[in-house]
Amino acid sequence: MVARQLWMARAAKSLLFIFAMLCACIWNFAADVTLAWDPSPSSNISGYKVYVGNSSRNYEFPIAIGNQTVYTVTGLWDGRTYYFAVTAFDAYGNESDYSNEVSITIPNPPDTTAPTISAVSSVGVTQDTATITWVTDEPADTQVEYGVTTSYGMVTAVGSALVTSHSQTLQGLMPGTLYHYRVKSRDAAGNLAVSEDYTFATAPVADTTAPVISLVTASMVTST
Repeated sequence: MVARQLWMARAAKSLLFIFAMLCACIWNFAADVTLAWDPSPSSNISGYKVYVGNSSRNYEFPIAIGNQTVYTVTGLWDGRTYYFAVTAFDAYGNESDYSNEVSITIPNPPDTTAPTISAVSSVGVTQDTATITWVTDEPADTQVEYGVTTSYGMVTAVGSALVTSHSQTLQGLMPGTLYHYRVKSRDAAGNLAVSEDYTFATAPVADTTAPVISLVTASMVTST
């Protein structure tokens, strides 16, 4: 019993030293982690066990990997933190204490999807102003391109707040004019969405001039 305890202590101490050199690598944002360590200097090591858990020192079943010092843990989930430790065991099944622990967070895959734009509308159109509104399916910034042709030529300042309900007012428009416009929204990851072309017409100048009456004539009226 004393000999077993001494072996476990030596094995654990050795693992504590070599496991400090453990490295974890993530390939192509996949949920795989490769662990590597120097071999234990103990002469009677039969193999190692890798322990994986979702919280510190709370591991699931061990993975017996034989006498090798590199192992890839697969099937891990993006966005979660995992904790790893290693033990050594001999031919009699004696197992060392846990090594020191390392942890790693699997990153989420990069966001490469642009926002979806919907419900584009022009409201409150007057002779020289119009308000453009739309909705995105994720928080994004706000901008409108507009002009009298589909080449646009004018653009609003970017509303940098990341929102899902968007609104910008166009000013200095010409009365009685057909305008083309499209809306643009960029999400936090830099993915840009651009809508199709839409149009609105500003109100014409109000007619405030009374009619001019001219060529008023009177015919000769005779009595009977």
